[in-house]
Amino acid sequence: MTPVVSQRTTVGRAPRAALFRLAKDRQHEDVCPLKPTEVLQKIAHGSQGVAVIEGDELHLVLPDDLGQIGSTTPVIDTGPGAPGDQFGVSISTVRPLLPPLINSAVVIARLLQKHDYDADVVAQFKVRRPGETKAVGWGEFCHGPTSGDHARLYARLTGGRKPEHPVAVYGRVTAVEHDSHDRPVLRLADGRGFTLRIRSEHVSFLDPLAAGSFVLAVGTWKVWTPRRGRPELQMFAEEHWQLAHWTYDAATGRSSPPACPPPLSLAQSTLRQARAAAAARKLAPGRPASPSPRPRPSGSPASAEPPPPAAPPPPPTTAASPAPPAPTQPGPVVPDAVPAEPAPPAPPPAPPRPSAPPRPAAPPRRRTRRGWWPFGRGR
Repeated sequence: MTPVVSQRTTVGRAPRAALFRLAKDRQHEDVCPLKPTEVLQKIAHGSQGVAVIEGDELHLVLPDDLGQIGSTTPVIDTGPGAPGDQFGVSISTVRPLLPPLINSAVVIARLLQKHDYDADVVAQFKVRRPGETKAVGWGEFCHGPTSGDHARLYARLTGGRKPEHPVAVYGRVTAVEHDSHDRPVLRLADGRGFTLRIRSEHVSFLDPLAAGSFVLAVGTWKVWTPRRGRPELQMFAEEHWQLAHWTYDAATGRSSPPACPPPLSLAQSTLRQARAAAAARKLAPGRPASPSPRPRPSGSPASAEPPPPAAPPPPPTTAASPAPPAPTQPGPVVPDAVPAEPAPPAPPPAPPRPSAPPRPAAPPRRRTRRGWWPFGRGR
């Protein structure tokens, strides 16, 4: 029963049907699913702390990297659907269940889409970057839906300050292409001088998405410049919850329930772990070379090692003096009944051989070259 006013708008040169907005100084009723205040409270209640309400704003707390998003417990929404939803304007969570931050971002993006990204509604959503307490605008995290928003992310990645947190891109799939390995590639609306694409090594992530569907892709974005063609602003999806998609009709305001690709199967997870292990082994530092074997001497092995020093012979035992104690050095055990015989004395060292006198060096032999001999060949 709230008064609305009509407003016409155009997208490029194509006119769109009339849009109806609230009249000035009017607010949504409490039962209206488009009321921003109700949506803010719902998001904060199911976000498990990643979204907090500050006054009339909702602040989404961003993590440092993408791995921290998937490590949190997903939101479990077991409540029944809205009865009598004739206009398809209810906001629901995404199944399969998503992490709280991704689920909250999808709900915010769909709400802003239904409000045609009205500046006053967008201003109610802020984000907190890692390590900062001051909240910034929603556009610092989610880039879209216009090509100018995508160009701003392209400029940040190429020349400006690169984001230190995961980034979301919201847009519409314009075509489904295939790469050199016949894997699907999603192409979004072309930007100003570059192409926006979503890639993945898992075909099951991109198969459910078709041309014309809207997608919210959260991850690490980078710029790739091929040898030929336009630069590409791309993201490789590694988890199923990085892609949430739905359909929306701006003329009627109807939208399909949001969804995301199915998670990886056991075989896909095992294959990914094997590839990661192989890449880790490839990037690991090289193993030290095995030590080369020691060169063996030309003589016998026994002659290479010096003989152990001989133990001094024990003095002969007599009847008056008792036998000395057994030596502490290792050696053959001699029984008490057999008397130890003294070792034979070592032979005296041989005298040094007289050195031979040096021989005088013979004069070098002079060779005579004869080309011919008058009486035949010389003998």
